[in-house]
Amino acid sequence: MALRRVLVLVATSLAAFTATLDNTVVAVALRDIQRDLGSGVAELQGIVTAYTDALAALLLTGGTLADVLGRRRVLLAGLAVFAAASAACALADTSTALITARAVQGVGAALVLPGGLAVLAAAYPEPGPRARAIGVWAATGATALVAGPIVGGLLVASSGWPSVFWVNIPLCAAVAAVVAFAPPGPPQQGSRRRLDLPGQALAAAALAAGTYAVVLGGRDGLTRAAVLSGGLAVVAAGAFVLVARRSPDPLLPLTLLRSRNLLGATVGAFAASLAVFVLLVFLSLFLQLVQQREALPAALRLLPLTVALVVTAPLAGRLAAARGARLPVVAGLLLTAVGLALTGARLSPDLADRELLVLLAVCGTGIGLATAPVVAATLDAVSSDRSGLAAATVNVARELGGVVAVAGLGALVVARLGADLLERLLRVGVPDARADALVEALLRGASPSEVLRLSGGQVPFEALLQLRGAAQASYVTSVQLALVGAAVVLVTSAAFCSRTLEARVHQLDDVQ
Repeated sequence: MALRRVLVLVATSLAAFTATLDNTVVAVALRDIQRDLGSGVAELQGIVTAYTDALAALLLTGGTLADVLGRRRVLLAGLAVFAAASAACALADTSTALITARAVQGVGAALVLPGGLAVLAAAYPEPGPRARAIGVWAATGATALVAGPIVGGLLVASSGWPSVFWVNIPLCAAVAAVVAFAPPGPPQQGSRRRLDLPGQALAAAALAAGTYAVVLGGRDGLTRAAVLSGGLAVVAAGAFVLVARRSPDPLLPLTLLRSRNLLGATVGAFAASLAVFVLLVFLSLFLQLVQQREALPAALRLLPLTVALVVTAPLAGRLAAARGARLPVVAGLLLTAVGLALTGARLSPDLADRELLVLLAVCGTGIGLATAPVVAATLDAVSSDRSGLAAATVNVARELGGVVAVAGLGALVVARLGADLLERLLRVGVPDARADALVEALLRGASPSEVLRLSGGQVPFEALLQLRGAAQASYVTSVQLALVGAAVVLVTSAAFCSRTLEARVHQLDDVQ
């Protein structure tokens, strides 16, 4: 029996690693993708966010399907969709094709993540062993987030950007082989439930419109389009609540929201994920565009974040099993906030590798402290036949953290940087027709010779070099703002979690 449990733990952890890896594995491949497919800045952002948007929009449905159709069946179906979409990503020859395939990848991951965690929860029904197993599972998934740039850097350096997608196929095959022959666990009680299609449609509309509003607001401010998108998100969310109240089998039972433990865990998962995405995406670009590192050297400088998280997360799982989730989650979020604020304060083009190592280690330790306990608290807040939905809820919070970080803060950084560059270009006499192309080139870290070519010889080379330095300074200032903003979010989230999370672990079987 013990061997079978370990088998399930290994398989579900590898599934979480595979699905989570694709959140960030493309971060260091964007420059190569841009070169081969001719992608613009908006298309590169779409390549990153298509996956997280689809995953966030469909995770609740994936969790419900795991409870209704069977944990193992949903997990295997998700692996098949994910593998097929990965092959389509690797074979894509246009930006549109790649963005579409990335969205389908997100659909597969929306089945893999809650299905895998539900399988794991069934294999470890006792709270203590389950918390420790979840610590390993959460550490593996979180490691995939922070290891994405490193894995991506190795693959891009050796085989080109399509390899970051080809690698998913053997991983999915290995997980499917283990899961197909692993014990199914105890029978589920939710097989009579029906899928709430109106609720799913409204949830997807609310998430999509909300994401678009965040992107527009960060890029253009409170424009009419941003306000309309935000209003549509609010209307869809309100309709979702009405449908949930009337449906006999709602996508998200409103009774779950009465659990303070579940609310606290959800906020903690959102905040920890926001920190991960802010650090990985923006620092990866900082290392490549400002410090002029190649993909692999840049990825290796992010390694302290991974190591600290991997070491800390299993220990945090044990602490949560003994003392409850409140202490490690609150301490972890506050420590991460300190690390983010210090990183923002110290960020500069000549930031030393040793100082970056220490700052990332502090952030990684804090994120590791919070990661496993929020997952355990989520599962402890519901009855066993709702484990798939609980798993989906915490993963929705994680993906929304990534969406806000990449789409919202990313749009803010790019908009501020682009406006500053355009103003400087016009000031030195660059014609409007060439200014947009130069801004695009500078945003992706084009070489001085390429910048000179795009200028058409109409601007002195010395002025363009000064402009490139100004672009780097503008980017550093914009990233500092994003890091400090993320730190404020984490402090606020820590205060909320301190008031909602249980000091001790309790199984709330009455929450249905």
